[in-house]
Formats: sequence, C-alpha cells, structure tokens
Amino acid sequence: MSAALRSLIAMSLIGGAALHICPANGTRQVLKLLITAILIAAILTPLRELDYDLLGLEEAKLGSAEARIIQESRQRENSLKEQAFIHNCEGYIRSHAEELGIHAENIRLSVVRTGEARWEPYSVSLEISGNTAATEELCQLICTELGIPAERQVWTLNE
Repeated sequence: MSAALRSLIAMSLIGGAALHICPANGTRQVLKLLITAILIAAILTPLRELDYDLLGLEEAKLGSAEARIIQESRQRENSLKEQAFIHNCEGYIRSHAEELGIHAENIRLSVVRTGEARWEPYSVSLEISGNTAATEELCQLICTELGIPAERQVWTLNE
C-alpha cells in the first residue's frame, strides 16, 4: 500500500510539473484530462490487486474469534446462572431456618447440571445454632422443597 501511495505522489508531482511547463492553451486542457485519468488509474490499480487469499484468511480468523467469544460468553452466562441459583437456594434455606428459630451459617449447596443451563440441588452442608429441636422440620423442608434427601445433608451444630 505504501508503494502505491509513493507512486501516486510521484505521478502527481510529474503531472504538476508538466502542467507548469505546458503553455496555457488547448493543449493544457488535454494534459489536465490526461493527468487526471492517470491519477485515477493509479488510485484504482491497488484495489484491483487485492489479495483475496489473505482476505479469506483474515475472515476465517474473525470467524474463529467470534466463535470463541460466543462460547466464552455462554460459559460465563451459565456460570452466573448457576451462582444465582445456588445463592437463591441458600437464601431460601436461611430464611426458612430463621422462621423456625434456627440460626444457619456457612450454608454450602452443591448442584448438578440436568440440562442446558438447568441445575438441581444435590447436597447441602450447614452449621446451625439456636432452636435445634426444629432441625427435623428444616430437614424435611429441604427434602421436599429442594429435593435433597437427608443422607446428602450435612448438619454441624454450633454451641
């Protein structure tokens, strides 16, 4: 591209010098038309010689980058949805524990993926204190509402 620009500048200088030397009559008008045609041809010549192989390669690179970006964004979206699901389930357990007079801390919920961007609670571990007599009721609530059986629930009592 820089070679084409240099040749365009050189042709402009030569054309300007020729116009400066040429006498002011009909010949000068013909020379102006000729120089204009030569400069237009010099501008259009590099466009005719485009490297279509290179253009195709660059297009393939862009397509590959686009696919990678889309895949990464889907992974991030799924990760955020999973984190939001876990946060909501932990909040659900915490709020029901508080209703029962149980103070639940360090609730850790693990989930399994059941489909495209869908998760189900798998297991839970929590530390509790307070009204420990209501733990059986909370355990049943977690079983029925979240589908986590008692054998996958880990309870730690804090005194």
